[in-house]
Amino acid sequence: MADLDDPLNAFFKEISELEAQNASNDAENTDNGVVSNDKGSNTNIVLDSDVNKQYNVSIPTVENPGQISKSAVISSAPQLYTDFQGVKKPPTNETVTQLKPLALPSDVELITQKKKAEEAYRNSYLGQVMRGEKKMKRFIRCAGGEKWEDPSLAEWDPNDFRIFCGDLGNEVNDDLLTRTFRDFPSFQKAKVIRDSRTGKSKGYGFVSFRKQEGFIKAMKEMDGKYVGNRPIKLRKSNWDERNLEVVKKKKRKKAKMGLC
Repeated sequence: MADLDDPLNAFFKEISELEAQNASNDAENTDNGVVSNDKGSNTNIVLDSDVNKQYNVSIPTVENPGQISKSAVISSAPQLYTDFQGVKKPPTNETVTQLKPLALPSDVELITQKKKAEEAYRNSYLGQVMRGEKKMKRFIRCAGGEKWEDPSLAEWDPNDFRIFCGDLGNEVNDDLLTRTFRDFPSFQKAKVIRDSRTGKSKGYGFVSFRKQEGFIKAMKEMDGKYVGNRPIKLRKSNWDERNLEVVKKKKRKKAKMGLC
């Protein structure tokens, strides 16, 4: 037992010497004005030193850093800024009302054709019948010793100036013939005659004008001009000479003159 007590006593003696040495070092540092940390608290202790006396600087201490976030107060709610450069504002009602619709050339063309078609229908014999101005009649045709009824003549103006268009190609239709003559004044209608059974073109058509000026101008300028792949041949239409009543009158005149 005596042998064990001697090492323990020596160990405790060394510990006491080290503690005494540390205490003396702390006392020297305190006398020189060195800042030391207190392990028992989270505060920094600042001692008077030559630096503090020269500049008179006081260092604030914070007991609990968590108090900063708890005591923070939001002064205002977040705002959305829309006045940045380069950001386009949405259109308002004022800008929308200033917009004007633009009509395409094709739309203008369709409206023009529609107006001319309505005018041609009003001037046609069928339009006069629908308004009650005339009674519907049968259009009996006579040619080559044959007689037949042609109801399509009711779609035309009986008092118009009509052009016969001959030597038309198979590619020519009503639309192409209309575009060819629509720029002339008082133009009313254009139609290509087709076979009722096969639907193929018969190679001729008619163009109607309400006034004589447009009729004469079209005859002078368009005769021999290309419509499609062929030059057309124009002459005054004699559609009224094919009516049965007109044929009968001519026969009576010839009989009086002794030609029959």
